[in-house]
Amino acid sequence: MLPDGIYGLSFEIGCSASSGADTARGDGLAVLRGGRIVGSDPNGGLFKGHCRYDAGCGEAVIQVQLAIPPNGVLLTGLQAGPEGAFIDVSGRFPPATPVSSAVVDVGGAPLRVELRYVGRLSG
Repeated sequence: MLPDGIYGLSFEIGCSASSGADTARGDGLAVLRGGRIVGSDPNGGLFKGHCRYDAGCGEAVIQVQLAIPPNGVLLTGLQAGPEGAFIDVSGRFPPATPVSSAVVDVGGAPLRVELRYVGRLSG
């Protein structure tokens, strides 16, 4: 189970240097509280959704809708256009101790997402 709190996010697409392919990286921030998750990245991308625990697999199942700003471009190369775009994204993450990662499908392209537990929410 992922504990409620603040998470640093790292996104990566591409292969290692040994394969000769380029790697693109990005960062973001997320807050998880009571099964709801919200977050953003420095380029104006926003997401919100739900997180639930699958006890059978011992994984957190995260389902979010990503809002891409007008003319935004994702690491995957997907371009939103002048109206922006919305994409549904889901993934399964093992417990964060303090880092958890998974590969998720974002608009037809695999993206490695890493969650780093930063700390608990106060209040």
